[in-house]
Amino acid sequence: VYDSGIHVPLVVRWPGKIKPGTVRDDLVAFIDFAPTMLSIVGAVIPPRMQGQVFLGDRRAKEREYVYAARDRMDEMFDRIRAVRDKQFEYVRNFHPELPYAQSIAYNEENPTMRVWRRLQEERKLTGPPALFFLPIKPREELYDTRADPDEVHNLATDQKYQKVLSRMRQALDQWVKET
Repeated sequence: VYDSGIHVPLVVRWPGKIKPGTVRDDLVAFIDFAPTMLSIVGAVIPPRMQGQVFLGDRRAKEREYVYAARDRMDEMFDRIRAVRDKQFEYVRNFHPELPYAQSIAYNEENPTMRVWRRLQEERKLTGPPALFFLPIKPREELYDTRADPDEVHNLATDQKYQKVLSRMRQALDQWVKET
């Protein structure tokens, strides 16, 4: 649910409709693909369909937020929801008692994970890797993705960002209610 997983490039080639070299910074979600394709071919978009049209004549108003969710990691569960605008990402951990680095069977066979686990046991990890192996995680996370693209510095408890935190909380709560 972090930016490294949800902020992915989207390249569209549409001769005669999109000028080559055009760059847009719209927030597009994967759920937007189906209504956009239906719109492009002139089909009716079912009202129950989530997402919005991001290309063509029936293009919707640019969205303010995109959302993300994670509930499982193979055999392990977690419940995380996130909302992202063009600058900030808010993450809510519904199970802060669970670590980021849960023990997932296949990943524990990974030689790199074995080294990380050993270094954690020896208390030799520092910086972001040490944060990843903490036994618990914060209930809320807020990142300025322009200033901190790796989402390392959690601003959720910083008084300077309380208005942003409140706005993002409200956006997430509304999305959860709607979906």
